[in-house]
Amino acid sequence: MADSTQATAIPCDHYWSAVASAWIDRRPFRLWREFTDLQQWSLVASWLERSAVAPSRPNQASPATRLLKTDLFDEVAGRGIVHWLLESGLQVTGIDVSKLIVDTAASRNHGIVAVAADVRLLPFADGSFDAIYSGSTLDHFESEDDIHVALRELRRVLRPGGHLLMTMDNAANPIIRLRNGPLLGALRRTRVVPYQVGVTLPPASLETAVTRSGFRVTGMASVMHCPRVLAVACSRLVGLMPRACQRAFLRGLGACEALERLPTRWLTGHYIAVEAVVP
Repeated sequence: MADSTQATAIPCDHYWSAVASAWIDRRPFRLWREFTDLQQWSLVASWLERSAVAPSRPNQASPATRLLKTDLFDEVAGRGIVHWLLESGLQVTGIDVSKLIVDTAASRNHGIVAVAADVRLLPFADGSFDAIYSGSTLDHFESEDDIHVALRELRRVLRPGGHLLMTMDNAANPIIRLRNGPLLGALRRTRVVPYQVGVTLPPASLETAVTRSGFRVTGMASVMHCPRVLAVACSRLVGLMPRACQRAFLRGLGACEALERLPTRWLTGHYIAVEAVVP
């Protein structure tokens, strides 16, 4: 298995800066990004409450509220969730491989410490953070070795007793398997998939990888159960409608999360969410 100095090369700053530039200029999929931000924050806020990471009173920062967010693309493609994290009283550090993304996210979110860095080789000392949120970051690599390298780095920079919440594309979902496999070339050419996707893991394999990296897994879930391709397409049309129609559309997409309660949840969830702690 590769160590952190031997991670597989992938398109980094120049690639993601080019992607971000297009999103900054055009702001496509605005309503869809609003939905993903809301869903992401619902997941994160619930985790913060369960793990007691956030201060008991918002805006009352304490030494035990250092949180790392492992990419900042959401804060460029849409509003993102950093502003909510900051409003919760957390001391937030965000990283991204793209300096453009880092600079843009910092300009939009006063108070964040934004650093250009690769999650496989973090520029932080051991135990620097109390919590890490890694939202669909580790599923853009070319090999599983990179995932393991990144997980070990996340473990290194978390203090003993620190909390991790991460999400990755769900390889148990047949749509994800098709997208990442035989359909990927066509989907990239038609811009249905607008940027690079990489390898990912099914639930059991991801749980094993997190455990072997030195964490204790405390919970797993599947999230975002709406039919994504259809939802994204419809969001463009609904985005032209009155705000009341947009809110109803967002509520309808959110209602699909009820599928998490069914035995088929791993087949319908777009992402796997893993909660873990450093023993």
